[in-house]
Amino acid sequence: MIETDGVAIRPRKSGYLPSLDGWRALAIIGVMMTHDRSWVIFHYSLSQFMGYGGYGVYLFFAISGFLITTRILEEEIVVGRFHIGRFYIRRLFRIQPAALAYLAVVALLLLVGLLPVRFAYDTWHSWLASLFLYLNLAYRPSDPIIVTGHFWTLAVEEHFYILLSLTLFFFKKSRILVLTILFIAFTLPLVLLSRHDGPQWYIPGNFPRSTPWQITPLLLASLFALLVRKPAILRGVKQFLRPWVAFTATCVIAASLRVVHLKLTHTPLTLHHMDAEFPFIATYLMIFWIAATVFHPASVTTRFLESRPLRFVGRISYSLYLWHVMTYHFWNAFVASPPHSSFSVRHTTAFQLLQYAAKYGIALATATLSYYFIEKPFVRMGHKLAPSATPGRPELADLPVEPLDSNILTTRSIHA
Repeated sequence: MIETDGVAIRPRKSGYLPSLDGWRALAIIGVMMTHDRSWVIFHYSLSQFMGYGGYGVYLFFAISGFLITTRILEEEIVVGRFHIGRFYIRRLFRIQPAALAYLAVVALLLLVGLLPVRFAYDTWHSWLASLFLYLNLAYRPSDPIIVTGHFWTLAVEEHFYILLSLTLFFFKKSRILVLTILFIAFTLPLVLLSRHDGPQWYIPGNFPRSTPWQITPLLLASLFALLVRKPAILRGVKQFLRPWVAFTATCVIAASLRVVHLKLTHTPLTLHHMDAEFPFIATYLMIFWIAATVFHPASVTTRFLESRPLRFVGRISYSLYLWHVMTYHFWNAFVASPPHSSFSVRHTTAFQLLQYAAKYGIALATATLSYYFIEKPFVRMGHKLAPSATPGRPELADLPVEPLDSNILTTRSIHA
């Protein structure tokens, strides 16, 4: 560490975890399959996989909670403080530009009549709720506008960013305790209400979108990121929590939950519903897998996740998450069942293969354009306005990093 013209210069640390891009790719694939129509190829139906999309959502939540907390802690280690204002700027430029571009297209299509409108108030109310990030509080399954329905997850994550940043900023010495209290405070009422008659949006079986229910997986992932910073826990994770251990633990926990659920409710618990009934446990399993790969980069599983195709899909996963719903909507409305094509042609295997390859290809192309022309430029702009201690992705490595205060440098020099 040296100092030039009063500004500390330090070795650059990226903070990039390439295996997380692979996990994002798997998460978005699961979500896309769930949002798609059920289809049959070679007598094999997608419908049996469509119930697993919730796991993709909780995998995204686990990644966000773990990664954001890790990046904040790394910033404190590198520069000696957490700059909450810069954090908000980077988050704003990371999330909102692509989302606003998508909502602008939705608004234009509504105005010109290319999106079906059954109830104008509900349609524009859903659009406004998506714009101002409260759709997860206003969401109803009967809302007619389906092309913004997935914005409930963005609202949950934004609410989590605010709660997490304030917790880490104001409770520097008791973060683990405070996050544990928050996790219990959000989880306990939901568990109790699920056993009794309560508000419908609190009932786990209905897979509610409200922040009080959905924020618990994010808090759990954040709490794990804090705990793994302790040397003893980190040594244990590196020594024992390997991918095969995570796989075994997943099987044991899933089997145990099914037995307990059957004894308590006398109804079987399928994997299709475990993510809705026990979201924090589903996230706990996701954290197992994330930690097993992040801290064991030489494993076969990690090398698979870091393969180029998966890393690319993971890199554009946010844009893919935004745009695939609209792609599906227009494809299903105007292409999947064209009015002048024969029934026999539309149901041949070759036609179906071409149809789904084209649909997913268009979604991938749209997301790629969104990433390179909207998402990536604005992310770079956010990092220029609010330099980060650890830029993260390799494409941000050429940007300036947050400078180290000369007071912190002097203090470190004295202790050294």
